[in-house]
Amino acid sequence: MKKILGRIAVALLLLTFVAIVLCFYFDKFTYAYSIILVLFFIFAGMGQIYKLKNDEYMFRKTSRRYEYEDYTR
Repeated sequence: MKKILGRIAVALLLLTFVAIVLCFYFDKFTYAYSIILVLFFIFAGMGQIYKLKNDEYMFRKTSRRYEYEDYTR
């Protein structure tokens, strides 16, 4: 399932880049910049989600270690 979704995401990303290039070619600068802004928001949101997942993982990892050390003392 992840492999299929990954291919779909890559295809959509390539189509988006083609759309940006075509918008600049046909002098539709507003549309091109708005697509770039949407891409920026999507990637920024993905980065925040991954950061949140990493913070949650690190919190669980460190809290388990302290509980284990307290238990073994």
